[in-house]
Amino acid sequence: MPVDQQVIADQLEATTAAYGPSSGAPSVLDTVKIGMLGTPTTINTVADTLAGGRFRNVVLDPVLICKGQALDTDQALKAQILPLATFVTPNQFEAESLSGLEITDVESLKAAAVRIHELSGAAVLAKGGVRLEGPDAVDVFYDGETLEVLSAPKVGEAAVSGAGCSLAAAVTAELAKGATPLEAARAAKDFVTAGIRNRVASGAPFDALWQGGRR
Repeated sequence: MPVDQQVIADQLEATTAAYGPSSGAPSVLDTVKIGMLGTPTTINTVADTLAGGRFRNVVLDPVLICKGQALDTDQALKAQILPLATFVTPNQFEAESLSGLEITDVESLKAAAVRIHELSGAAVLAKGGVRLEGPDAVDVFYDGETLEVLSAPKVGEAAVSGAGCSLAAAVTAELAKGATPLEAARAAKDFVTAGIRNRVASGAPFDALWQGGRR
């Protein structure tokens, strides 16, 4: 195993040994969020840990699919990580890639959420955000039983940096506290909407989500 992958494997082993479901720790780590995984080797290392970790919640934010990574990385993510996820939070482009469907409106976003659930078995929060036409930023939740459109008035027409990552992190936090997937999706939507409303400008050519509550 390459040195960098051995470091990742060792870190995962140390964390799960100390806090994982089999650790005997008074506070058990049973909820995790998966974000950017840069190579198929990293994906394989993480998948091994997830498969043996007995995690109650595995939230996948499939970041790499929208970043133009090599096809083998994209395929490894779909083949090895997606089946282990219990909750997936793709944006419009990612949802198109995972579902194989073109998303142009809320109805096609619904269809993509259903397809991704069928492929993975996970609860899905497919994000339309400001990219779909209309006055509202719309996301779609589907878990095999409940299909719910979560909407809030758009705050501007441009995407805000950090919104997707923060949404997945908020979902993870709510699940860890015992929320149902739908409750977690609703709470995360509210959190991110507030963060966009309180967005932070800088010298960068884009605004960033504010995660600090009211200001």
